[in-house]
Amino acid sequence: MRAKVAQYQARGSWQNLSYCHFRLGLPLVTQGDYNQGISHYLRAADLVGTFDRYQQENHLKVVGYYYAEWGNPAQALRYLRQSLAVYATLPRRDGYDYLAYTYRGMAQAYRQLRDYPAALRGANQSLAGVPTDTTRLYTARVPEVRAYGLTLKSAVLLDMGRGAEAAPLLARAQQLADSLKLGIGNSGVTIELDATWARYYAARGEPARAEAAWLAAYRKAREGKEVPLRLAYLRALTDFYTRRGQTEPAGRYARLGLALSDSLTTQQGAFHLAQYEAERAEQAQQARIQGLRLAQVQDAARARRQRLLLGATLAVLALLAGLGFVLWRGNRRQQQANALLQAQRDETAQALKDLQFTQAQLIQKEKMASLGELTAGIAHEIQNPLNFVNNFSEVSAELVAELREERAKGTAADVGLEEELLEDLTQNLGRIGHHGRRAAGIVKGMLEHSSSGAGEREPTDLNRLCDEYLRLAYQGLRAKDKNFNAALNTDFLADLPTVTVIGADVGRVLLNLFTNAFYAVRQRQLSGEPGYQPQVGVRTVLLHQQVQIQVTDNGTGMSPAVQQKIFQPFFTTKPTGEGTGLGLSLSHDIIAQGHDGSLSVDSQEGQGSIFSVALPLNGATPQSAT
Repeated sequence: MRAKVAQYQARGSWQNLSYCHFRLGLPLVTQGDYNQGISHYLRAADLVGTFDRYQQENHLKVVGYYYAEWGNPAQALRYLRQSLAVYATLPRRDGYDYLAYTYRGMAQAYRQLRDYPAALRGANQSLAGVPTDTTRLYTARVPEVRAYGLTLKSAVLLDMGRGAEAAPLLARAQQLADSLKLGIGNSGVTIELDATWARYYAARGEPARAEAAWLAAYRKAREGKEVPLRLAYLRALTDFYTRRGQTEPAGRYARLGLALSDSLTTQQGAFHLAQYEAERAEQAQQARIQGLRLAQVQDAARARRQRLLLGATLAVLALLAGLGFVLWRGNRRQQQANALLQAQRDETAQALKDLQFTQAQLIQKEKMASLGELTAGIAHEIQNPLNFVNNFSEVSAELVAELREERAKGTAADVGLEEELLEDLTQNLGRIGHHGRRAAGIVKGMLEHSSSGAGEREPTDLNRLCDEYLRLAYQGLRAKDKNFNAALNTDFLADLPTVTVIGADVGRVLLNLFTNAFYAVRQRQLSGEPGYQPQVGVRTVLLHQQVQIQVTDNGTGMSPAVQQKIFQPFFTTKPTGEGTGLGLSLSHDIIAQGHDGSLSVDSQEGQGSIFSVALPLNGATPQSAT
């Protein structure tokens, strides 16, 4: 199979290569080598996503499931949710698709996080996800899937101390296993029937039956060569006999478990993160670091060999004095090499600190640039009411002067004129107050979004937020270029519910998207295209328990190659000095990491772009992460 991988890699046959990687993953995870096994599954998922989204959904949930088995619930939930997101975009196939496998993995991850209510929901969903179309080829596995789900739900109920509720579920699962001769104990599933019976009997105070169930579970795992399950049951037996005060069997199983655990730790490391993820995330920097590590390992290996040789030399020092001198000189050289390597490591660490400092400065520059855009927009927005206040104040001062002149005439003063002047003065004061309140309202609205507290979430009207930042971004650009004009199109959902967000952060994202949209349409306008009219719009919709904000423009658009890189830090299409390349990267982090949402782009070169911000409703789980 590995020879075929190399062959397909050389030929660029991605479908066959994806299939080979997927087939290579199963024997590795069965042997407990999750590092390599999950890496193969991830490679298969990356490849298959370009031509078969149904298979991509399947591969992602397999990755999440085995991350849960490996003991990394955070990564497990990440990939299982990605699988559900892909599943949500696929056309429905009634009676064919099922999500039992996905929800079993999520339940297992939540159990490791001790979030038992969430684990119970996952177990119930796994039972609801059993397929109903009995004409399909996999119909024979439907009872097995249901048995897995019943066993899983029983295990979660035992975690919650609800053993009485678990008993009938275990009995039904056992009935299915016995009647259909399902080898649940010999499969690669962590939640296994005999082990769950053992926990049930132990909770009821029936040690003899619990011991028999644990031994049966261990025997089946050993016969099925399921290394991870075998290790789990060795630890369970050790704990069981220790609690019973049976030191001899407890010690025997503890030694077996320790030996097996050491071999697995040596084989795959202690971080429970697939190597392929690190390779995919940090390819450029890892090349240099891996080179240094390789040199260090080689130097350490040489040092160990020389120390062994030096020890042997000391035993026969009287006969091999000359050889001892050679080894001593070699050891000195090795120390010098180690000192040089340490110096190189120090230089690398300092270079990393300098890079982090530079990145922090660039991020601050991007924030200040956003503040500048916001300030320019606010200043332009407030300028109009202030101009009215100044104009009416000057007119009012002239009216007061005329009134004083008229009253200075004494009895000859024109009472009608005085009343007319007072009436005009009253109207002017009303206009001054109206425009003053208008300016105060603008400032108050911005303060509501910018001073809600550091990182505090509050229910927010996204329609209002979008409208304010659209106009502020437009006025900010107009303050720089008086000749620029664009059509602003808004399509807000009338009954859009409020969403609990950090208003200032979401506002910064919207300001960045609007500013980029105006920049794109202005660049297209400057190209001199006949009949072109700049248009920027914003639309809000409610879809799949999410509020989506769609920012549209008819600007220059982006090529597919640019779209793949647009959210990468420091990537920009603007000329040198006009952009840091951090705006969209920071915006993506604010939405995806800060609000459990998503930020995506759909663009056609020469026609325009659509940026979509998806935010989950209060308490809802995100449905999409494209």
